[in-house]
Amino acid sequence: MAVEDAAARRFVEAGLRILIDQPGSILDRGLRSEDVINSANGSHATFYRKFPSKSDFLAEVVDGLIPSGRYTPKQMRSLVLTEMSANGGLTRATVRALITSHFSAITDELTVTKRLLAQVLAVSTQRTTFALRADYQRRDQLVLAAFEASFGRLGATLRKPFTATTFATAMIAIVEGFMIRRRADPGSVTPALLADTILAVLSTIVDTAQLHEHVDDALASLDPQSSVPRTMARDPRSAVIVAARDEFSKRGYFMTRLETIASNASVPVETARMLFPTKSHILIGALKSRVSALTEAVADDLLIGVGTITIIENHLLRCAQLVADETAFMDALVAAVAHDTYSEPEGMISIKQQLNLPAIIAPVIQQGQDDGDFTDLGTPTEIAAGITNTLLLRCFTRRHLSPEENATFIGNLLLQGLRAR
Repeated sequence: MAVEDAAARRFVEAGLRILIDQPGSILDRGLRSEDVINSANGSHATFYRKFPSKSDFLAEVVDGLIPSGRYTPKQMRSLVLTEMSANGGLTRATVRALITSHFSAITDELTVTKRLLAQVLAVSTQRTTFALRADYQRRDQLVLAAFEASFGRLGATLRKPFTATTFATAMIAIVEGFMIRRRADPGSVTPALLADTILAVLSTIVDTAQLHEHVDDALASLDPQSSVPRTMARDPRSAVIVAARDEFSKRGYFMTRLETIASNASVPVETARMLFPTKSHILIGALKSRVSALTEAVADDLLIGVGTITIIENHLLRCAQLVADETAFMDALVAAVAHDTYSEPEGMISIKQQLNLPAIIAPVIQQGQDDGDFTDLGTPTEIAAGITNTLLLRCFTRRHLSPEENATFIGNLLLQGLRAR
């Protein structure tokens, strides 16, 4: 029902007034159509002509609880830039000024009440749930527009694991938390407190030096660690590998330090270096057994006479599963191999030689060429490298898909080709 209709809008507004102003009566007897009709100075006939059922009317009332947006992302960007200019380009002063000037609008009691009621009542209708999500997405865009206006000129990035989406979610959640607290305890929430909190979060999450850090790096001073653990891990080799998986996942290959891995593993740095002189050695230690298992599986398929095409399909699936199981190490492997390619191998050890994934299927390619199953457009080594690299790229860029989906796509693409038959 379109509430642009004047009579329908009066009923909806009456329902909103009762819902907001008389919550006690709602708990006692619900939102009665008679009360709405009387408050709107309407008639039963008009009410039911505008709303075929009470549920239709309630859906419109709940929708009316979601405030319409005051700003577009473009307007928000302009607002922040204007305030930034007035404050000499100083981010902290700009944030404080914006919070102070808009605090009453942010914490407006009617708006907060409507949002709370919408949250509670949204579960009753899927339409309202979708509307709430759309409202959050709209506000997320306003946060990102404000961030771009404030930090875009500095080339700022977000410390891992924050992304643009999770950053916006966190900022909205902080503001909403203060809104709710102030409704019950007005004196506890001030413009200064809200501004200080937002600035504290920004100082932790935003990386203006482009160091590609993790948020833990900004919090390191809260939890100082000694380079010599009080109790060494019972199995230091496994402990280092477990800690490395976590660090590579947080910081990536190049930003991870062996000293941090050792500290997190409760292993003295000297001991860690004895076991793994470099990060490349850790990668090899973590993945060597998995690569050996892939090699054995292909060798077994060849031994028992499995067809070459089926062997390739099986191998693609096993490789895709390896990427899914060991994402952090496989991400680091790609970075390390790229480094190996354009510079000297780290610590005189070549990951490409120790973890040579393409070499696993080169014999299969050779046999397939000999049998006439595969084209001879390149050497077995070149073709094996192309297949492996294509699969890995697919897995890294389609992480939301299952190993089976990625392996099947690449298998069909490479083994059947693009040409229509």
